[in-house]
Amino acid sequence: MDINDIFNEKVTNTTLNPSKNKRKMGAAPSLRELKSGGYGFAEDASESNKRARPSDADDDAETQDSDSDGEGGRFFSDGLTTHEKGVMKWVDHMEEVDGTLDHISVQRMVLRLERAVSRNTQDRVKHAEEPEHFAESEAELDEAIQRLLMLANDVQCLRTLEELGALPTLVGLMAHENADITLDVIQLVVELTAEDAWSQEGESLEERRAVVGFVASLADNEFFEMLGQNLRRLNEAAGSLEGEADRQGVFQTLTLVENLVSLDMQLAERAVRAAGLLEWLQSRITTARAASDEEGTAVDSNQQYAAEIVSILLQSLPRLRNEVAESTGFVDVLLNCLAKYRKRTPTDGIETEYLENIVDSLCVLVAEPRGKTVFVDLEGVELLVVLQKQQQHVGRLLSLKILDYALSPPPPPPSQETQTTADGRNSPHPTGASSASKTEREIAKRYIDAMGLKYLLSILMHHGKGSAQKLFKKHPETDERAINCISWLLRLTDHETPAHWRVLAKFTPSTADAASWKPHIDRVVELNIAFAERVREAEERFDRDAHESDGEEDSAEERYLSRLEAGLFSLQMTDIVLAFIAADDQVRERIEKQLRRKGRSLAAVRDELGEHIAAKSVKSLTAAETLNRGDRSEDQAVSEMQLSEMVPLL
Repeated sequence: MDINDIFNEKVTNTTLNPSKNKRKMGAAPSLRELKSGGYGFAEDASESNKRARPSDADDDAETQDSDSDGEGGRFFSDGLTTHEKGVMKWVDHMEEVDGTLDHISVQRMVLRLERAVSRNTQDRVKHAEEPEHFAESEAELDEAIQRLLMLANDVQCLRTLEELGALPTLVGLMAHENADITLDVIQLVVELTAEDAWSQEGESLEERRAVVGFVASLADNEFFEMLGQNLRRLNEAAGSLEGEADRQGVFQTLTLVENLVSLDMQLAERAVRAAGLLEWLQSRITTARAASDEEGTAVDSNQQYAAEIVSILLQSLPRLRNEVAESTGFVDVLLNCLAKYRKRTPTDGIETEYLENIVDSLCVLVAEPRGKTVFVDLEGVELLVVLQKQQQHVGRLLSLKILDYALSPPPPPPSQETQTTADGRNSPHPTGASSASKTEREIAKRYIDAMGLKYLLSILMHHGKGSAQKLFKKHPETDERAINCISWLLRLTDHETPAHWRVLAKFTPSTADAASWKPHIDRVVELNIAFAERVREAEERFDRDAHESDGEEDSAEERYLSRLEAGLFSLQMTDIVLAFIAADDQVRERIEKQLRRKGRSLAAVRDELGEHIAAKSVKSLTAAETLNRGDRSEDQAVSEMQLSEMVPLL
């Protein structure tokens, strides 16, 4: 669009309509209004000479410079007269008065952006070796991009932005020589894709569709490829001149990826692949590039954020997760990051979050069949045992989470019959006895052979002083994790094998250890009683609420879910452990004695275990247990026949 066309358009019909909430451009200002507003107009030459201002002198000097340049100078000049410049200043002023967005205001913002890009390009060509000569146009370009942030208030206007052809311009700015301009564009896309921009209360799906369409159009213009290239040119080193701005740029880029995961999974996966983000993340989570205010820290804030993005991507994108699980390199990097905490504890909150994200990523990967195999091949089981040796470090407790996921069987194949739960997830219901794969059994055997039982029982008993006890208080889920792991070790080892007897030996009397088995049994019974009490309180609370609301048709399912939230699954895991170890008469007698003290009996344990078996056998029962376990079908590998055989022992 020719800039001079602005001044040839008729504006007499664009009057302000007070009945609508949209701003329209008012009538063209008179000379008196422009003069009173200080936009550089004079009534005549004599008055101009009397009241000459610095801005007028600058305009005259600029005009003389452009005239002296001849044809070439006229090319690089804006070509505006003093009167036209005054009109443009007035238009800019009117935009600042009212921030209401409509088609006209978006047009003005796009026009301003195009004009700023054009001028900056011309100035950079003309004064390539003199940055001070294009600094002003660069500032105008920065301001023009910042103005587009107003679109976050009404993302429906993004369609207008696309219709006006502004997206190629924005993508082109991603290759700008000034990294600050590039970061402005990234910040703009971050704000437009933020959840606050398209999921505010009362808004419909139209806002979300508008943002998805906007990002998809950017992707069609190779925005994601440019995003990856820009990410690799940023220098986060503490001593670099632009280090702080570049660190902020990395943060904004990672924020954009997180926004895309919330916005649209397919776009997020497309962005990760096009930008080559996984390769960059794999390198970034292993390297700390501390800022000047973070010197001495083992993990910087962007390194922690990179680890968080890895965890989010692996949990949200199934195809990407499968590919990473098959990648020996990525799993190896995560294990190396975890290994740094064999003999140390995170020093601050940032490092603590970093470690937790590394653990979460490993849990997601070892839940996949191929990930389990890679985990075993890279000696991940042995690393967990090493971590559990250290009583004073948090890695001791977090490693239990990885072990729990590694021992649990993977989700069933798509061909297996499934049932959709209330939250939309598929839950498996095996129709008959199933068995764990060789990988889970291998993990259990290797853990036992590596002397892991000693440290697992130490965690169960809360052994340790000082900081170790503080860690147990910060991680109350440790008891549930330990019980889950013990129940899996009992189920994944074949009967009449040394590995199975080594687990049972921790809970049965022997000539070598005639005392420690009693505290172990007492601890399991103690947890069983505690979980049972929590479930009982949840049942009473639900029954009381249901009575006040006159009950509903789905009260049985809701009641089951409330029990699961209170700890029914953990209660059933302690029941399984008690069922295995109660075969010994002396152990059985002690279990009954401890239960009787709290008003429980083996009959209650038998009933709870029977309910657990029934839940795995009856297809009509909602799979709320899968929901409680984080979308893992934990008992797919449990043989219902094997559990049924244990019930008579109780």
